[in-house]
Formats: sequence, C-alpha cells, structure tokens
Amino acid sequence: MEENKEKKRHGRRRHYRGKNPDKAGEQNKEAGAEKKAENEKPAKQDRNSRHVRQERRPRHEDKIPVKQEIQEDDAAEDKNVKPRREPIEPVFEFTWADAWGLYGTGYHVVIKDNQDKLYLSWSVDLSYGELKIGQRLQEFLDDMKTCGIGKWDGHRYTKAGIFDGDTWAVKVNSLTLKSEAQGSNEYPQEWKTFLKCLHDKWHVPVSKREQWE
Repeated sequence: MEENKEKKRHGRRRHYRGKNPDKAGEQNKEAGAEKKAENEKPAKQDRNSRHVRQERRPRHEDKIPVKQEIQEDDAAEDKNVKPRREPIEPVFEFTWADAWGLYGTGYHVVIKDNQDKLYLSWSVDLSYGELKIGQRLQEFLDDMKTCGIGKWDGHRYTKAGIFDGDTWAVKVNSLTLKSEAQGSNEYPQEWKTFLKCLHDKWHVPVSKREQWE
C-alpha cells in the first residue's frame, strides 16, 4: 500500500513538475480570451463592412444632383433638335364644295404668310396649282377689298329649305383686312366679281361647280 501511495504521489509530481498552477490558469485565461477575440473579429469585420456599405449607399439627397444632370443633358439634346413649327394660319382662304365638304368639284384657294415662300395655291376640281406672289400680297388684299369682302364679315348667307347643294367660306386675316363669312346655297352680291378677279388676274382656274350655278 505504501508503494502504491508513493507511485501516485510520484505521478502527481510528474504531472505538475515544472509548472505553476497559478501561471497555468492565467495562460488558459489568456488563450481563451484570444480565442474569443478571434471569434469576435469576423463579426466585427462584418459589422464594419455592413456599416461601410450603408455609408456608400446613395441617399435621397445625393440622387437630386443626378436628376439635375440628366435634365441638363436632356435640355442640351433638346437644343440640338429643331423645334416643331406651329401651323401657320392662312392669310387668305376660300373654300367652295358640296354640302358634305367634298372637293370633287369646287375650290380650295389659300395663301399662307411664310417667309420661306409666299404662294397663292389652289385645288380646283382636284387639280392643283400655285402662283408665286412675293411682294404682291398687299396688291391681292387690295383686290379683295375692291371685291367687297370686307362687307361680308360676320355674315352667313343661307337659303332656307335646302339641305343639300353646296357650301362656301371665305376668311381673310391680315393687318390691313380682316373678314370671315360663310354660306349655303346663297351668295353675296359681289360673288361673281370676286370669282372673276380670281380667274382673270390671279389665274385661278374655273371649276365645274361654278358653271352649274
């Protein structure tokens, strides 16, 4: 029994030989702290990386200058694109067709005040033509005054009891003459003088519809 006790004591001596139990405990604590630190480092790095990503995300305020830049780019592109021209209101327009507005026989005479070109153009019985006026626009308007178009302004000439036949309209819009009139199967007194002026001086052809009247 004594021998066994000595062996056990001797084994214990071997186990703690050259080691301080207090130092061993401190070393174990340090090792455990290092392991905890190593385990916590990736989590901190992930948190830091997430924090960095959140900081890199553009805020709503940061997006506003981007929109402004896009709008400026669009404005620059719009400057390069030619603006659409608004439709030019005719200086003079004369239409004469059947009651349904069809021009198989009849007139559509028009002058548009365009700086690129100034023409008296017409469609008579679906035949097209034009005459360059240029500086003669005022002369044409003076002829229309002489024909009495100024007296027609605001009048509607209508023959009662007829629902078919033909319709006509005249409109002049210039600085020197403004007049607008229309009718159905009824015409002003100066009607033939007006048509004769268009035919003889301004070379507008005669329509079959005029021959029927």
